[in-house]
Amino acid sequence: MRKDIILIVLILIAVVSISGCINGPIDNINSRMKDLNTDITEGDNDYNAAISSINSRDYASGNNNIQIAKEKFNDAETKLSEIEEYQDDLNESVYKEYIDLIKEEVSLKKQASDELYLAIQYYANNDPYSGNSYAKSANNQMKKAVILQGERNQLVEENSELFKKAGII
Repeated sequence: MRKDIILIVLILIAVVSISGCINGPIDNINSRMKDLNTDITEGDNDYNAAISSINSRDYASGNNNIQIAKEKFNDAETKLSEIEEYQDDLNESVYKEYIDLIKEEVSLKKQASDELYLAIQYYANNDPYSGNSYAKSANNQMKKAVILQGERNQLVEENSELFKKAGII
């Protein structure tokens, strides 16, 4: 009888210890979301710096900035892949919508960065016609991404308590 009680107590202690170490889907998402948002913000800043460099005809700096932006958007996409592993386990459709919006936004920003990179290459080789074509395409992609970013921000604003509770904002 005494052995049974000790065994039950040990099992309860083990369960309590382990349950504190197991994260739910939102915990796993939250741990990656801040880094994801940082990557997007830094990618945006480097993208804008590349635009400024192009406008100043400093193609070397523009090329450097756009390479960094591309890396940041690639990092963001990697983090999104990790987050998507837990997306099906989420109970709130708002979180799923948020993740879908941010995924599409990052994809468009990656495309815009790729297009801007090509534009810089053409500008640096004195081919403004081709450079302008790629720059226009980059601008169109980024405009779409900014619209999605606005939709994502609106979703957070409309559900601020839910996102605060989850620790996403």
